[in-house]
Amino acid sequence: MALFNTLINFLKLSSLVVIIGSTITIGAIVAPIVFKSLAREEAGKLMIDVFGRYDAWLNIAVIILLISSLLKFFLLDKMLLSPQSLISLALVLIIVSISFYSIYVLSPQILTAYEAHAENFQSLHVLSEKIHKMNFLLGLIVLIFT
Repeated sequence: MALFNTLINFLKLSSLVVIIGSTITIGAIVAPIVFKSLAREEAGKLMIDVFGRYDAWLNIAVIILLISSLLKFFLLDKMLLSPQSLISLALVLIIVSISFYSIYVLSPQILTAYEAHAENFQSLHVLSEKIHKMNFLLGLIVLIFT
């Protein structure tokens, strides 16, 4: 059982590292460099490719986070109804919901708006930034609880 516990904790922590780390990497490092180095049109095209790959990794990390968190909550937590366990699981469920909304609803809308040069592109982009910042903060809180 100790090995199983270690594996579940490793998967949960690894998925949180991917979620938190990729958010920092893209938001604080990649995007500013790309938009500073390339023309706006080229930078936009490159960031579409970056976010396509990011969404794929985020999807995997979120699924691993969900499964490992559920296993930890139902099988490994000694005090199932402790406030820490309940808060951590609730935050994970929020992260999963926000991530799936971002991947399957918001990203396609942003891509469509970008390609059509639609007026709502900027507001969708701002919403996406807010969502990623929220997931980053929630991920940090879950990491602290883990």
